[in-house]
Amino acid sequence: MLAASPPRRALLRAALGSLALGSSASLLAGCAAPFGQQARGTPAEAIATGGSAVLYNGQGGRGAAVGFGTRHVLTCAHLLEAGATGARLRRADGAEAEAALAGRSARMDLAVLCVPPGFLAAAPRAAELPREGEAVWAAGAPGFGSAIAQGHVEAPDAEMPGFGRGFTARMPALLGYSGGPVVDASGRLMGLTAALPNPGAAGALALLTGADLDGLARRDRQVFVLGIRRAEAEALRLLGRTAA
Repeated sequence: MLAASPPRRALLRAALGSLALGSSASLLAGCAAPFGQQARGTPAEAIATGGSAVLYNGQGGRGAAVGFGTRHVLTCAHLLEAGATGARLRRADGAEAEAALAGRSARMDLAVLCVPPGFLAAAPRAAELPREGEAVWAAGAPGFGSAIAQGHVEAPDAEMPGFGRGFTARMPALLGYSGGPVVDASGRLMGLTAALPNPGAAGALALLTGADLDGLARRDRQVFVLGIRRAEAEALRLLGRTAA
């Protein structure tokens, strides 16, 4: 009996035609309920309340970050302006902390920030690779709309130039979800929400209206998720160590 062939890797369109999922100053702010509150009763509850935080980049934009070890967090590098040295984080309970940039990857859309010890808990990582059709939940920080999105894995192995390698999912993630966690049905971290490979007019609509109308209207948005295994390996390389 022949062994099953591994899933074919999906090569997504170049980053030039994509849209990163960080929100800008032009989007409505402060209208969405905290993702910790919205995550109650979902597999994302634990990581939303203690393992992730809203990230403010100091330029009016925002996204999210997840705990990595006891003194670091991971987020998407595109959330930080060129030359930025850090960002401000806010947990679900309202506690805030300044996060200093510890490393920025040239290989993928990843940045590592240093935070006070214990500010965020590191979430358990999914042991298995994503499976096509597997249910997933994402938490983010949109200026308007739901902070929790539920969907399913589309392509279990996908690579997006400029963003890295991970998988794609179909879910209603909005602008402001960048850097936020994507978890499986057991609440284990699978990756970080990163970008829309085929955004269409989403960016233009958001700039014109101040809200992600395309995302609010679509339940099956294609979303690229940076895989947590590769993200953690790159974070360790940036930190020059073998343990976070």
